[in-house]
Amino acid sequence: MLHLLRFLGSRFQVDLIAPASDGWEQAQRLLQGMCGETTFVPPQGPGLLDRIGRVSPYAKDRALALTVRERLASGMYGAVHVEKLGMSAALPAQTTIPVVLDIWSYGLPSPLRVFRSGDGTTGRPTPFVRRLKLGLYDRWCWPVTSCVTVVSEEDRVRCEKAHPGQRVLVVPNGVDCQAIRPKADHAMTSPLLLFTGDMGAEPNVEAATVLATEVFPAIRREFPKAELRLVGRNPDPRVARLAGQGIMVTGAVPDMQAHLRAATIYVAPHLTGSATRTKLLEAMAAGLPIITTSLGMEGMKVQPGRDLLVADQPADMIESIHTLLASQPDRERFAQAARHMAEVWYDWSRCLWPLEPLYQNLLAPKAVAC
Repeated sequence: MLHLLRFLGSRFQVDLIAPASDGWEQAQRLLQGMCGETTFVPPQGPGLLDRIGRVSPYAKDRALALTVRERLASGMYGAVHVEKLGMSAALPAQTTIPVVLDIWSYGLPSPLRVFRSGDGTTGRPTPFVRRLKLGLYDRWCWPVTSCVTVVSEEDRVRCEKAHPGQRVLVVPNGVDCQAIRPKADHAMTSPLLLFTGDMGAEPNVEAATVLATEVFPAIRREFPKAELRLVGRNPDPRVARLAGQGIMVTGAVPDMQAHLRAATIYVAPHLTGSATRTKLLEAMAAGLPIITTSLGMEGMKVQPGRDLLVADQPADMIESIHTLLASQPDRERFAQAARHMAEVWYDWSRCLWPLEPLYQNLLAPKAVAC
């Protein structure tokens, strides 16, 4: 969002309205000079009538919805950019100006798949129920928008298939290649495997668990001093319990680049979830050799075997890790290829450009027939 607002704010007059959630003061400082006006609204939660009549999986915050309604009623705006479906609850029922909905990714596992995976049978029914609600919302309550933006061609195809006639634009996730510099030295003393992300998000919990319990023990047997770092905020208790025996669970860290520079290989065994993985792009920009799954690389313009290694089973992932640990030239080759792809396709200066013609067209005065 920071890079998106910097991009749009340099080309259009942009005001921001957002909930005053944790960290909003820091966000306000970072946004200085990017937006015309920033308004962070203390949350009030949904009203009684909203709770009674609520069928959406997204709660409507009264204070945020009132602020948005008052601002749109002023008539000073030509379009509204909504970040994720959850924020669409704050829009008035009848919005007369163009709405652009940025949903990042389109597609969730089906409720049946979630139920079969165990989330609905082990005392944790929330994922199953939430995905059921999301499916119903997607089918019956999809908001009226001028355009939906997603991060990959795969997401575009899925969204257009589910919502015929909906305009869908691909605006890829990106990374700041100027801020993240490539790793300079790929010599290895003790192997350090790295996986990063929000460790409270279910796809990351699953990936971390597979990596720590099914992959890393085999690496540790051959390299007794090997280390695995699971780096990211909000570690789920299942992730926290993985710490020990060469495994470090850091929680939130002040400087992710320190861990990127220290890593030998970046490993991301994603088995669920969707969208282009932002943390994977950071690893590419950092010039790390990368091993991931077919799902992990979904939506990315990378070629397996040239830019990274793909392994969909733990045994194949173990073999790929051994291959890279045994060869510094291979580590250097994949690291250089990953950095090159980050620079060519995923630097923020390149991947946000589709938004400029989109908004120029939406904001252009329309011709009036005589």
